[in-house]
Amino acid sequence: MYDTLTPDKQSIAKRIYNTGTSTAFVRVDMLEVNIDKSGKVVELPLKELSGNSLQKDRLIVTPLRMIIPPGGFQSVRIMWPGDRSFEKYYRVRFIPVLPKTDDGFGLSNKEVDDYRKKALSAGLNVLSGYGTLVIVLPTKPVFSTQIESSSPSAIRVTNKGTATIVLENIRNCTSAGTECDSAKRLFILPGKTKVIDKSKGRTTLFTLIEGENQKKLRF
Repeated sequence: MYDTLTPDKQSIAKRIYNTGTSTAFVRVDMLEVNIDKSGKVVELPLKELSGNSLQKDRLIVTPLRMIIPPGGFQSVRIMWPGDRSFEKYYRVRFIPVLPKTDDGFGLSNKEVDDYRKKALSAGLNVLSGYGTLVIVLPTKPVFSTQIESSSPSAIRVTNKGTATIVLENIRNCTSAGTECDSAKRLFILPGKTKVIDKSKGRTTLFTLIEGENQKKLRF
């Protein structure tokens, strides 16, 4: 999953659902994603803010702790209040946990013990969370995508702009479009090139996403 903070947005809202049969205690983890010139990805954890102060030049997620009843949901807001001179990347994870004393959920020792006893009596507990990649676009993103499709075996897509582009729903299909391979997705960072394999006798389909603009293409 991914979310994009376009230049006209300082925040986005997400709903976190609890589809289980017991109360969910959810912790939010944030990591800054750095990509060097060689393409190596380094993820660095962000420390939690102390107090209610708003710090610029870092991603803000609130709340960082959620107690969600069975079948319920809670809204989370992801904000970027800082500089947008260049594109930035963050990974946000929503992780269900077994509560502990003084872990930010505000439970007493008795409440923690009661919850853990109920969880253990259930026999099997499956804690399943998910994450999203947050892309913070620059103030004035430039989109310049170059597509080379003359080769019979591959399509080369180069991002010559200043913001990430997305190739969504990439498929190789029969000419009639009735039979297709499993769909794939590619992120192409500024200055990078990705290659999509072609299949002889089949048509390659995908949607090019540049910010809020989408274009369906076939080769």
